Order: sequence, then C-alpha cells, then structure tokens
Amino acid sequence: MKLYSAPGTCATAMHIVLEWIGKPYEVEHLDFAGMKSPEYLKLNPQGVVPTFVDQDGPLAEGLAILLRLVDQNPEAGVGPATGEAGRDEMYQWLAYLSATLHPFFWPYFMPGRYHADEAQHGAVRQAAQERVDVALTVIDQHLEGKDWMLGDKKSVVDAFLYPMAGWAYGFDKPTSAYPNVDRVIRQLAADPAVQAVHAAQGTKAKVDLSQDTAA
Repeated sequence: MKLYSAPGTCATAMHIVLEWIGKPYEVEHLDFAGMKSPEYLKLNPQGVVPTFVDQDGPLAEGLAILLRLVDQNPEAGVGPATGEAGRDEMYQWLAYLSATLHPFFWPYFMPGRYHADEAQHGAVRQAAQERVDVALTVIDQHLEGKDWMLGDKKSVVDAFLYPMAGWAYGFDKPTSAYPNVDRVIRQLAADPAVQAVHAAQGTKAKVDLSQDTAA
C-alpha cells in the first residue's frame, strides 16, 4: 500500500488510518511541483493529493480511499463493515466532511479563486470562516455525549475530521471554541499513531497537549 500525501493536507487522515491498520505501507510526500509531474499525473490527472495505490490500482479522493481502507481491512476495525450498525452514519459523516466542511476552507486559503479584486479577499475569508463555523457547530452538537463521531470507538470519520478541524485553530472563532470537537482533536493528537504521522510529516499538532491533565 502506498499513499501520496502532503504535510498538513486532508491526506493526513489516510496516513493516520494506515497507522491504525498496522500493515506495511509507504507514504510519499509531494510538493506542488511533484503533484504536477508527468509521473504523478498518470496516477491522478487532477494533480492533487491524496492518491492511494494498492493491488486494486490507484484511487483518488479522500472519502473513497477511506472507504477502501475500511472494506479491505475489516479486522482493523477502523469503520463499520457492510451490514454493521453505524455503516450509514459513517457514509453520512464522511460525505459531510468531504463535501461540506472541506470546501468551506477553500475561500479562506485561496480567496483569489473566488474574487479577482484583492481588496475583497478579506471579506471572502470572513465569509469562509462563517461557513466553517456553521459546519463545526453541527459537528460539535453531534458529538455531545459521544466519545467519537460514530459513538464509543474511533474511526475513519475522526481521522478525516482531524486535519480539517486543525486548520481552524487559527480562525477568529477557533476550533477550541467548539468543546466537543476540540476534545476529539485532543484525543487524537495524543494518539501514538497520530504522533507518528506528525513525525513523518515534520509537523506538529495544532493543540498544546501540555495543557491537558491526566484523569
């Protein structure tokens, strides 16, 4: 199994899940030039990460990759198998993170895609923060009374949430303002597998775990 990733991107989620699964895998971190190389474009014509390659061939799109990892590694328990309770809920939240929350960040990080006038980029970023707030509020409410997104066990949904929620820690209303989301991100940041991913990426968690106290 090989994952093409880039530090800090949503591909971090697939990297985390591969660590949880515990089977041999390889990760190649690409910069922008690497994503546009002829070799990589043969695997992913969009020239973005993530791309996952295994015996079934290359697969793009984070949601699709996470579902393949769940289905091909049922013994790892990283998500409900077909026919198990919670399977539909896993679909729902993976789709919500992929199609709702993730796109809300694009105007913040790349406002030039949405308005040619640089004088308007501040307003574009503000609007993006407002949309992220709506989505994180929905997720925070869903997490009330739950340990993880799908209940009492961590899954690919939590891994997918991790990098996206991390992007908002620097917002005017930071991720720490959503107590349930922040709790899940802190739980993940303390996970040895997640820490191994950060080490491989050369990145750090967006939360300061030294502020947490042991129960």
